[in-house]
Amino acid sequence: MGPLIFLQLFGIGLSFGFAGPCFFSCAPFLVTYLAGRNLKWKQGLKEALIFFCARLLAYLVLGFLAGLSAALLKRFSASGFMLFLKPAGGLIIIALGVLILLNKGQFCCGCKFPVNKAFTFGSLFILGFIAGVFPCAPLIALLFEITIISKSALEGALCAFSFGLGTFVSGFMIIAGLSKAISWFPQRLLKSDLSLFIFRVACSLLLILLGLSFILP
Repeated sequence: MGPLIFLQLFGIGLSFGFAGPCFFSCAPFLVTYLAGRNLKWKQGLKEALIFFCARLLAYLVLGFLAGLSAALLKRFSASGFMLFLKPAGGLIIIALGVLILLNKGQFCCGCKFPVNKAFTFGSLFILGFIAGVFPCAPLIALLFEITIISKSALEGALCAFSFGLGTFVSGFMIIAGLSKAISWFPQRLLKSDLSLFIFRVACSLLLILLGLSFILP
């Protein structure tokens, strides 16, 4: 397998991340979450990186399975474990919406900061992994293409990594471009405590609705 294939998969990943299914499935959640948290742009990038790294790990797992066999990938995609993932992702999004609603990102009034930080890290990582391991139709087609061109599990994982790296780069570039605007908007335009509170409630409710869309049929 030549480097041209990996470069092509990287380019497909870039296109998916800039204006494809990876962008439309992840950007609404991330933008709403970062805006509601009212984080500084560097901290927002760090939290977005947690999500993207976990999604890249999920692509590696799927690529490894695709490299082993198409039948194994089909069994994994149709398993009860996969049916559980989407509602679990919805619950995590709802929990993060509640986290934003309760006093600027503290999950509960009695929690100390390390607990909140661990909860945020774990939630974003799990959600990123679920977003990657629960693939959309174009990604499923790409994975079955990987089963054809790869001769081993390692080659399948490398193919998926090349694709995932493209989505990682494009997704990070978009969030990096938006993060300054996201952090600037509440601080500069929403001067009063009431307006900030209303903005945070709106972001929280939007996240809860996004989470419910994962759970409800």
